[in-house]
Amino acid sequence: MLQKGSGLKSSFVDRLIAEILSGKLKPGYRLPPERKLAEELGLSRGSVNQGILDLERMGFVRVVPRQGAFVVDFAKNCTPEALSVIMRYDSALIDPALFRDMMDMRILIERECTRLACEHIAEVSAASLRQCSDALLSVNEKKLPDALYAYHRCITQISGNRAYAIIFQSFETLLRNLIQLHYASRDEAEKSLPLYPRLTDAICSGQSEEADELILRILGSASRYLNDYLSQKRQQAADTEEPGTFA
Repeated sequence: MLQKGSGLKSSFVDRLIAEILSGKLKPGYRLPPERKLAEELGLSRGSVNQGILDLERMGFVRVVPRQGAFVVDFAKNCTPEALSVIMRYDSALIDPALFRDMMDMRILIERECTRLACEHIAEVSAASLRQCSDALLSVNEKKLPDALYAYHRCITQISGNRAYAIIFQSFETLLRNLIQLHYASRDEAEKSLPLYPRLTDAICSGQSEEADELILRILGSASRYLNDYLSQKRQQAADTEEPGTFA
């Protein structure tokens, strides 16, 4: 039950978005009537109605007169508001299919940026990348995720393609969260961190094939580990979850 107070409508909207992005609420699911939602959540009916209208404007639900509000496939007709929500999403427990698609997008962008960086590397950009690489070996465990995000962002920036750099940075919140989860595993850190100096050398010397192999090893390992880790977390959540309001 949500606590009464300011921001209840926002909490209701955020909760429903989280359940949609996690895959708990599937396209076609019909939300309970507004009166029932208001009673169970301790909200006014007006707040529930406004929250549902906000969700419809974002592209997460569709309101059908005299039938109710239905969850829609936001990916098919993604609105700027929905994309903005996904970019700022701070939970790793997103829908498994969406997670895989986003990791594929990240690998695609970073591979291309690595290739471009190898082609366009200059003294200034090489110095920036080496500085980021050195930071990975000198920061403490707490600051490592920040240093890793800075390194990968640097690759997109020195690629010379501003669109790739903008897209990468737009997903900063989610990427930082995933990086933190990945490198919380000591085994994963010990496996991947030694690859970064080699990747840096390959990019700075313009060795595109070796750089591509290394970025694939780093991101492929992250994708496999996070997919397994998040699958376990989703299963644990499902096993311990109490009956909810929406599903």
